[in-house]
Amino acid sequence: MHPFTMTIKGDDATAASSEGEVSAREVTREMTKMFQTEVTDKGKKKSLWAMTMETMGMAGGKDGEGDLWLETPEEGVPMLKKYIRDKDLQLAEEQATAKKKLPFNSWMDLVPLEEFHVSQTTFLKSFLKWAIKDREDIVEGSEEAKLVVNASKARRRLDSYFDWMKENMAEDLAKNPLTLDSVMHVQKIWELQASTTEDGRYCWWFDMGKMDLEGIKTCDHHDQLRYMVWFSHLVMFDSNAQDNGILLIEDLDQIGFWSAMTLIPPDLSAKMDRLTIGVLPVKMKGIYMLGAARWMHIMIGIMKPFLSKKMKERMIMVNEEEPEERQKYIDGLVGRECIPDGFLKIQGGIPHDDVIAKFKHRAKKKEKKAAKKAAAAS
Repeated sequence: MHPFTMTIKGDDATAASSEGEVSAREVTREMTKMFQTEVTDKGKKKSLWAMTMETMGMAGGKDGEGDLWLETPEEGVPMLKKYIRDKDLQLAEEQATAKKKLPFNSWMDLVPLEEFHVSQTTFLKSFLKWAIKDREDIVEGSEEAKLVVNASKARRRLDSYFDWMKENMAEDLAKNPLTLDSVMHVQKIWELQASTTEDGRYCWWFDMGKMDLEGIKTCDHHDQLRYMVWFSHLVMFDSNAQDNGILLIEDLDQIGFWSAMTLIPPDLSAKMDRLTIGVLPVKMKGIYMLGAARWMHIMIGIMKPFLSKKMKERMIMVNEEEPEERQKYIDGLVGRECIPDGFLKIQGGIPHDDVIAKFKHRAKKKEKKAAKKAAAAS
């Protein structure tokens, strides 16, 4: 399960809690039961374990024999635009004879371009940038060194995105446009934050101590999914996230195994996992987990043999628990000026909801610019 959702499935396997002592054996047994839970994927039932492993396998995508490699993302944009036009033609043919028509006429109708004031080109470049070969995988001086963008892999990721949006958001988006105002009540519950370091790394902050856990239990499940879709697009359209990848920094707040396991239903968890790991065209460069109870260590231990080498290396359990230790560690990792103040129980240099305030400011500027352009054209 993705760090967002696997952290809210579940207590320290050895430490005492209000729910009593929990042995490692008990934790493992309960995890096994949880992984056997059935979830729905594209109308089919499968175990949560199978769904999770499939999703984790999609994290970095795979290069295939015969894939098309390009030198720059810009070269791939016209190709993907043509690919979407062809998909739309096929969609029109299917819609003409379908008994139940889909609530969209173009695959681009599923993309909230207007909300984030971005173009189709920006959208497509995010997939092509995601498909750039990691620097450590480039053999300098080789014939292939210049061909670093796997356009075929970008197209496959684009298909995964469209399929996920079609299955989970199409009908909803046709009736309820995805806007910040429509998900702001969930932002107040989840409290996700984001910031950028001085050297351009994008940080995605998740703090269970800041979350309204009771609110999560009562908030409409689809509203929470809509919120994750909105925030995911906020991330994927950020140029720093596209160019430099993401650092996910979490405070798990020693969440209890028994009490937290019921916070999010498995189906919702699996959908969020697939979106943020298997669909979103951004690279997780590091996942830093603080405040992890021992059950989390056990879960990661169970999963690691099935993860790729890169994913294993990028999942980092941070043991600094004292405020001074945490402060020093995170300061050294990203710089204090990048930390949302009060997150991880340490001091930061940016105010609460800074990322939301900046989004609103950018939106207003772009709206004014668009209005001026429209007025000049008329």
